[in-house]
Amino acid sequence: MRGIRATVSPARRNVLAAVLALAAAVLAAVAGVPRERAAADAATNGSFFFGNTTGTPVTALTVTEGQAACINIHRGGGTAGSQQVRVDRTSGPAADVSGFASMYVSFSAGQVNRTIDFPGGIGSCLLTVDNSTNDGTRTVTFKINEVVGGGAIGTSDTFTLTILDNDGPPKYSFQAATSSVVEGNVTHQVGVVREGSTAGTDSVTCQLAGSPGTATPGAGNDYTFSNQTITFNQGETGPKYCDVTILDDGATEPSETIVLTFGSASSGFGPGTQITHTVTIVDNDGPGTLQFASATYTVNEGAGTVNIAVTRINGSSGSASVQCNVSAGTATPGSDYTAVTNQLLSWGPGDTMTKSCTISIAQDSLVEGPETINLSLSGASGATLGTQTTAVLTILDDDGTGVIQFTSATYTGTEAGGAITITVSRTGGTTGAVTVDYATSTGGSNPATAGVDYVATSGTLSWANGEGGTKSFTVTPIPDTLTEGTETVILTLSNPTGGAVLGSQSTATLLISDSTIIPVITTIVPNVGPTAGGQTVTITGQNFTGATSVTFDGIPCTSFTVVSATQITCVTPPHAAGVVEVVVTTPVGSNVTTGTANDYIYTTGPTVLSLTPSEGACNGATVVTVTGTGFTSSGMTVAFGTVQAVFTYISSTTLVAVAPVQGAGVVDVRVTTPAGTSPNTAADDFTCTGTPIPTVTGLNPTSGPIGTTVTITGTNFTGVTSVTFGGVSATFTVVSSTQITATVPAGTPPGVVDVRVTNAAGTSPNTSADNFTNTSTSTIQYTLYRTFTLIVWTGADNKPIAQAIGGTQAGTTNVSALIGAIWLFNPQTQSWAGYFPGTENVPGANDFTTFRAGTAYFIALRPTAPATVSWVAPAN
Repeated sequence: MRGIRATVSPARRNVLAAVLALAAAVLAAVAGVPRERAAADAATNGSFFFGNTTGTPVTALTVTEGQAACINIHRGGGTAGSQQVRVDRTSGPAADVSGFASMYVSFSAGQVNRTIDFPGGIGSCLLTVDNSTNDGTRTVTFKINEVVGGGAIGTSDTFTLTILDNDGPPKYSFQAATSSVVEGNVTHQVGVVREGSTAGTDSVTCQLAGSPGTATPGAGNDYTFSNQTITFNQGETGPKYCDVTILDDGATEPSETIVLTFGSASSGFGPGTQITHTVTIVDNDGPGTLQFASATYTVNEGAGTVNIAVTRINGSSGSASVQCNVSAGTATPGSDYTAVTNQLLSWGPGDTMTKSCTISIAQDSLVEGPETINLSLSGASGATLGTQTTAVLTILDDDGTGVIQFTSATYTGTEAGGAITITVSRTGGTTGAVTVDYATSTGGSNPATAGVDYVATSGTLSWANGEGGTKSFTVTPIPDTLTEGTETVILTLSNPTGGAVLGSQSTATLLISDSTIIPVITTIVPNVGPTAGGQTVTITGQNFTGATSVTFDGIPCTSFTVVSATQITCVTPPHAAGVVEVVVTTPVGSNVTTGTANDYIYTTGPTVLSLTPSEGACNGATVVTVTGTGFTSSGMTVAFGTVQAVFTYISSTTLVAVAPVQGAGVVDVRVTTPAGTSPNTAADDFTCTGTPIPTVTGLNPTSGPIGTTVTITGTNFTGVTSVTFGGVSATFTVVSSTQITATVPAGTPPGVVDVRVTNAAGTSPNTSADNFTNTSTSTIQYTLYRTFTLIVWTGADNKPIAQAIGGTQAGTTNVSALIGAIWLFNPQTQSWAGYFPGTENVPGANDFTTFRAGTAYFIALRPTAPATVSWVAPAN
């Protein structure tokens, strides 16, 4: 037998050197690509940078730990092709951003916006970790380092995420450093947020700073203001709002300022990140400013003419005028539109009406895609030019497959008003069938939280060949009892198919206004009962005063009592088994039925209404009293999660069970009788105290050879005692309760293996998230001689012989046709046992079928075999 060899031949070394030389030459060639080539690439495939959905660079964001950070990457310029944008974390603790290190953000053709989504799916944004440590404000920086598939990196390629602590004493900050408002009789709201602990109810005073700014307070002047107490209830971080009343004073004056700060606080007040706020009042009594109403406009090729809105804002004294001009973008004057030069727009004294710059659009039969015209304002007289002095008009082709976009930049709805309809249009051509994907995500000035404030949604809209017009999807808000102002949801279109392209309005914002007037149901206790009805339930919520009816699936309660504005008791009516909606109606309206808070379950089987105690050690010694209905003295079982429990039947409404042994966590206590199993409700939740079992949610990287360092993310990693790859113990370091680094150990089987983490409570469940591909190949080499060769098997124990000699694994050789027999001598019985290749399917032909590690075998080659045979066998 020859030893195991791991060598690289001179020939292979020469090939490796040639490959490295070629790679160096390619890199040198790439490094020499002219900058003009990169600029052309950006024009075709886009320039990728950190910015908002309209393309304004945004390079910083502040969130409270535990919140999702929606960091948007915008694609400017061309939108051809599909690109992968690599974003790296360049500084700051990985543990604060769910272990994020690096990822590729995918853009499909036509897509202009994508958020960094980690560790969840598209639209989930970057999840920050809510720890229990008082670790202050932290910053994490990110950088766009690579664009794969064409395109360039824009100038705003770095981003700073500030994470506010929520564990220290409460601190208060203004949501922004500055804001502006046009003079007028309006209320201007300034956002205030709470950092640090949110465990209690705290308040802070919003007041004028010692140097209150240049504006004059008081009636008849610029503004009125009085000190305001801003209160944060338990769990609230804001924003809450400090109100300033802005007055219209009739005087022509420059912009003036108001400076706000914080006064006394109820507890734990310390300086936050932004303790002053400057409000700039823009005068509306002068001649005003003239500007385009928007930075972008669109028109269909067959529209004939388009009117471009130009506004006069912030004043209207005297007459004013401005000239509108048009220059070619990608559209061609004469064939696509009629050129406009010095078109005069005029306003009289006091006139603030929007004026229009009119452009004639030509119709043609060419399939040419969207084309652009550049607009500009100049020669202002009697007023000054505003900030939006240029704009771009996009002509949508009506001869091709079409342009898909939202019909509006903003959509609105109320928190308690039910589903909100979002419309998407196909214009500029209807040739062929096309589709587009849509999705919601968290973001905006006051972001709504998916699953808390609205139901996240995604899907695909389709248009048939020849079909234009609009399609729609809905977003459903979730009502609550919190005063939280108008919240925002980001809407995104992506992945157009069939040759369609995304228009300029490929993103939009949904504004959900707060609603605390109609009834809101937060809990029903109990929320399960018999089909015969007759059960008294307590409904808790808000705005119940004057309730005129309470119904279960439209059937009135047998009786009900309005106990207070927040509580109603009622007796359930009879109903067939199933889940029904409970609706409280007042003269103002009825509660909405989205979510599950207003669900009631009718059942013919048992119910679990309460557990005493509802938590304890699951060690086989904790006695739990279960109260409910429909319990039986025979044919009944009780389970805590999936583990059967020992119990004693007391009556049809009471039993006593012992919490069985299992790891920490929340489990459902379910009772099963011949009539069925109790429905799963919050009342049957039992919390097993102690150490929770770890879970693995991700690996980075997910493949590599032995020796690779792998970052494992998950939960409950504190106190971990072992990490295994395919059952082989690995060296590891516990970085935090959610992160471990481990090294792929020698002996790990090749191919896909499970990475399992173990602590005192148990081992992480086996899921697809823990799959790791070991790319190492391990072999053993034997030299066989005719006729007999004695070997000792040093590979895996119980290795099937058919696999070992059949060359079924990468890098091994098939010698099955050259071996006549394999013999094994038993010294105890002084007898021989044999294995004969090719007879595996013949009953009784072989005495053994696997190789045992460390065991000696005689290998007999066939007479027709070569004198020596090199056998490369699998080590695993």
